[in-house]
Amino acid sequence: MVSEQWVADSLKPSPSFEGYGYKWWLLGREDNRIPEDTYAAIGVDEQYIYVIPSLELVVVRNGIYKKHDGEPVADPNLFGKLPAFGLQDDLGSVPPDSWDDAQFLTPIVDSITD
Repeated sequence: MVSEQWVADSLKPSPSFEGYGYKWWLLGREDNRIPEDTYAAIGVDEQYIYVIPSLELVVVRNGIYKKHDGEPVADPNLFGKLPAFGLQDDLGSVPPDSWDDAQFLTPIVDSITD
């Protein structure tokens, strides 16, 4: 079990990287268009988990992934065989042209608070 203190500490800005805690991006402190307590886990393939405690809200955005239909590769040096973030023509991730956290979250937050 993770202690309440660890969770609280994980949401404090890192002394070496402003806007980032223990694997959490502290978005609400960086962008006043979204609730101040908003934080997020941002992953490969444009996957996002947004948490807004003041609204008791968790929002998940799945990325788009096109699976390679070739032979599976089982190799301890697998990462050396993959392009960066799995991006290549017709394979791997398909990221959006641009991404704006507030643009994505605002209609969701507005639907709850209005």
